[in-house]
Amino acid sequence: MRMRNIALQLVYQGTHFRGYQVQPGERTVQSCLADALETLLKHQPQLICAGRTDAGVHAYAQLVNFQTEHRLPIERFTPAINHLLPPDVRVVNAWEVSADFNSRFNAQARHYRYILSSAQFTLQVTHPMMREQIWHTGYSLDFKLLEQIWTSLQGEHDFRAFCAQGSYRQNYRIPIYWTRCWQHSGLIVLEIMGQSFLYNMVRTLVGTAVDIARGHLEPLRIAQALQTGERKLVGLTAPPQGLYLFNVVYPPEYRIELINQHIHAWPVPISASALAFKG
Repeated sequence: MRMRNIALQLVYQGTHFRGYQVQPGERTVQSCLADALETLLKHQPQLICAGRTDAGVHAYAQLVNFQTEHRLPIERFTPAINHLLPPDVRVVNAWEVSADFNSRFNAQARHYRYILSSAQFTLQVTHPMMREQIWHTGYSLDFKLLEQIWTSLQGEHDFRAFCAQGSYRQNYRIPIYWTRCWQHSGLIVLEIMGQSFLYNMVRTLVGTAVDIARGHLEPLRIAQALQTGERKLVGLTAPPQGLYLFNVVYPPEYRIELINQHIHAWPVPISASALAFKG
């Protein structure tokens, strides 16, 4: 029988997962999906993902692909798998793609979004239903300074100082295509799009930028860390609950679009400029 290459878009709340990747004895997104697929397909396919998220990190646009000989029509994959998945992870799209497609290596860009609140917002209200979806920093932040710092990350830099131990990477130079820092209903949204990211890189960038914006570190600290590569120059690592894998961009010939107006617009709207990058 002909081997098929199936791609699935996953959306998940990462709060009760120990990340995406399988870990012995731990509840992970990959293990839940693998169990569901084994039940459905009667074999456990090898799963390839666009990006491995850490414990507590959420995703709107995790793309997973695998090969199977099963003849299930593509339009039935989404409801059939969701019937077997726990409620905090869902398949929202399924595609049958060409044999050469690889969700990791064909990705042109990955887009992460981090959502946080400052003391100014928290003093008004700490929303109990958002305690696991954003970082309530408790700090008074200089938004203009935070915006300036975040914008400075655009371009190609050596991010070794912002890489936690455990990264498999040997090349630390990464092009950052686009960044944006904006506010919505008292929340601060930090967005970043790049070719790829190091282990804990986005959370360490966010934490260091927040440390500068609250006056704990001098404004040049990120520039110094990028120049020297010294880990001791960076600030705190932001907690995982504010981080979202927001989008992954693929070449147009694969016809895979992951932005969904209904899913991506919570808890803050979609940024129009975030849709401009086409590879």
